[in-house]
Amino acid sequence: MKGSIRRITELFDGNSKHLLIPVYQRNYDWKLKHCARLFDDLVDIVRQDRETHFFGAIVGHPEDSFTYVVIDGQQRLTTSSLLMLALVHSLEDGTVTSKDANLATKIRDSYLVLKDKHAAVKFKLKPVKNDNDAYSRLLRGDTPIESSTVTANYRYFRERIAAGELDGDQIWEAIFRLQVMALDLEKQDDPQRIFESINSTGLELSEADKIRNVVLMHQPSHEQEDLYENYWNRIEQAVDYRTDWFIRFYLVSKTGKTPRQDAVYEAFRDYQKNAKSSTGEILSEMRDYAEYSHELNTASTGIAAADKRLRRFNMVKHDVTLPLTMPLLGQVKAGTVSAEDFTAVIVILDSYLFRRFVSGVPTHGLNKIFATLYSEIHRLRGEGDRFSDVLAYSLRRRTASGRFPTDDEFKESFATRNLYNIKGENRSYLFECLENNWSNDTHDIAQALESQAISIEHIMPQTLTSAWRQDLGPDAEEIHATWCNRIGNLTVTGYNSSYSNSRFADKKKRDNGFDASPYRLNALLKSSDEWTVAQLEERTQALTAVALKYWPLPSTDFEPYVPPLPTVPMGDDESFTNRTIVAFELGDTRKTVASWKDAFVEVIRLLVDERREEVFAYAAESNDLTMVEDSYEIPSWESQVVPGLTVMTASSTRSKLATLRKLFNHLDVDTDDLVFTLRNTVAAESEETVDEPGPFAELTKFLPSLEELSSTAATAEDTRDLRDEFTKAFARFTVANPQAALPGRNLPDVETDGFIENATADDILAALSMMFQVEGLMPQFHRLIASGTVVRWLAVLVSNGPGFSDRHHDATVGAPSADTPAGAPRVVALTPRWQALVDATVSDAEKALVVSLAESGVDVPTPALGYETDAGDVLDLAWADFRVGVVIEDQPELTHTMSGLGWTMCPPDAGRIVEALKKNGVV
Repeated sequence: MKGSIRRITELFDGNSKHLLIPVYQRNYDWKLKHCARLFDDLVDIVRQDRETHFFGAIVGHPEDSFTYVVIDGQQRLTTSSLLMLALVHSLEDGTVTSKDANLATKIRDSYLVLKDKHAAVKFKLKPVKNDNDAYSRLLRGDTPIESSTVTANYRYFRERIAAGELDGDQIWEAIFRLQVMALDLEKQDDPQRIFESINSTGLELSEADKIRNVVLMHQPSHEQEDLYENYWNRIEQAVDYRTDWFIRFYLVSKTGKTPRQDAVYEAFRDYQKNAKSSTGEILSEMRDYAEYSHELNTASTGIAAADKRLRRFNMVKHDVTLPLTMPLLGQVKAGTVSAEDFTAVIVILDSYLFRRFVSGVPTHGLNKIFATLYSEIHRLRGEGDRFSDVLAYSLRRRTASGRFPTDDEFKESFATRNLYNIKGENRSYLFECLENNWSNDTHDIAQALESQAISIEHIMPQTLTSAWRQDLGPDAEEIHATWCNRIGNLTVTGYNSSYSNSRFADKKKRDNGFDASPYRLNALLKSSDEWTVAQLEERTQALTAVALKYWPLPSTDFEPYVPPLPTVPMGDDESFTNRTIVAFELGDTRKTVASWKDAFVEVIRLLVDERREEVFAYAAESNDLTMVEDSYEIPSWESQVVPGLTVMTASSTRSKLATLRKLFNHLDVDTDDLVFTLRNTVAAESEETVDEPGPFAELTKFLPSLEELSSTAATAEDTRDLRDEFTKAFARFTVANPQAALPGRNLPDVETDGFIENATADDILAALSMMFQVEGLMPQFHRLIASGTVVRWLAVLVSNGPGFSDRHHDATVGAPSADTPAGAPRVVALTPRWQALVDATVSDAEKALVVSLAESGVDVPTPALGYETDAGDVLDLAWADFRVGVVIEDQPELTHTMSGLGWTMCPPDAGRIVEALKKNGVV
């Protein structure tokens, strides 16, 4: 085998070179995130003017002069080819430009197709079977296979190229600078052995190994030594060499996102890229956090009361709390949180997690809760507020699977749950705490159970003897079935387990029996002469009282200036009727949305990104999603998820969630993984239909999230994701010359009350554009969020929407050209609400109908589109309060049914609709 560094384009170069991917290799499976990283790297190559960028290794076997068999690296080669093809097509259709008018032809002829004048067009790269079909269709310009990852990634590159970050020449130059280590097999090398060796189960680099390499390799030798000895080595020692585990929780604490265990390195790279800190500063903080982690896990913080509680708390694995407790311990060290406050926090966390365990609350959502809990408390906590008070508020405000069980719920569960058939660590923790609780005179129950010096004992035995049946009376079987594994019947004892079925009196008096027991847990047993329901109930009440005191529900009078928005997992049966959505979170993606419809489509789109072929396969066998051809004209009641896939969106929120739950279950995705952020207020009416968009919906949808961050101690890291999302959404509203739109004003001027109180929508768009103009040099966005200025600006867009001029709105009904077909909408000046309705329709006939209705002076239908009846049928247009409905296509059965319910049903004829509306007072 011989190797050399080559430009990746060299592997495609050569008039007759055929790159063949053997059939034994897996299908192409790069995700969109991998393509995104590659394109981001191309942008960095250009902006940083880097000469080269290493793109991994390619192993191949030159089978003959014209065929190169790819042994390893097909993912990179296929992706590179798709990127070049996307660039060619973008150049050909004018999406991007090049100084070289022939660049597209040169790339195609040199790197994508084989030159063979005697045969049909052939392509240089030949992926494996299914991928090759999708790939070939793209090159030939045939109908694409939308279910293929090949097609999806090609479309992604087209979108990124169209975004205009780089021009055509810059993209090609960046591709040309990609380098790979090309390893060519020689005659004596066995390709199968090489493939097996590359893909064997040998020792791979851990995520921490890769992180260590990336942070150290670019440093001078003397600095490498210092960083390793004083930082990296100490980190590994502090976490007992569980470095992957530690870095994952460190990143959760810093970013609020939980990376997969096999994606820690990528998450660290992203964090390092966005952090405004040097490598040394990052490693220094990591070392501190590693030491905090060690103190927490070994109960050695130096705070006696906290360490006492932590020793028991650590009996059960509670890693999930580290993103909160590590930075909190740092605050204790810095003197900004007191030792007493820290101890109170540990008690609250202990209570929260144990109450949830006893009450059977699902644990799936805990990662998301603790990922952002510290930053939430940091934002809400004012001067003089105890951290523990804000924590109590933050946990107690949660509902559903995030809830802090109340005393009533906990009491009921504690008294009645099977607390014997639980994990051993939970059982040891339970009896350790019940025995010792807050006493200084303690017994090491957990250690005695581990060493088997004592055991968990059923006072009434697991197997009833005739003597026990006699003692319990005629209801013995029922009593046994009800009480056997409840806390009232469980204790610890040191006597021989062979006596477990003995009568109660024998258990009391034998050696090491209950009468001789040193444990407080057995106090009631010593004073009892029999063991019946009365004693079981009495002991249950006593132990429940201890539990309520040891695991208390915290009280607090803390109230934030701006209440946080509630977050609720979708779950299997949670109802969201009358709730208004703000955003959703799935995996490490959080998206702000304007409506349930938007959330519905975006969630499915994310699932397609991750599990494309499975989602398309589901669509082929279910009625929830529809696979369509390119020529399909999408009706107003459907929305496109991705090309080739649509979903019905003219439906109730309940129906949308039912569809999502079925899809999640099919893909074996936990329904609690999808978390909705909601408005604090409950809507007056149920959102049973498609939400009516406004001209500024893409901006005003951010208002609730921005309000949540205003007038708080939010850091720039807290607002970063939201700023990035808003910046992308604002792009189409940008005013090219905001100074001309606001003559004589600068950024401080547009922040004043006087300006905002008299501003029009156009003024606000100019103000936001002015802010973005200076953002690159003097960042202002975060400051303006924290001060509440951005919220006040957006509030103007809500109240002053009609002031929005057509020069900003890219979706108005345009003037017809000479080629405008009959029936196309006329040129009219529409109000924003009517214009939004026009934008939501699909066919020219529908648009023309809506324009005619707008001209007539009647009110906009409410809901705008897709009214769902109680029976689940959908009317295309409806004025529900006045019982007037329209169906575009003839549906006699539906029309008859609605007429019988007192509705006036109209055909898609504007004159007849207006007549019916006027009769019903709709003007």
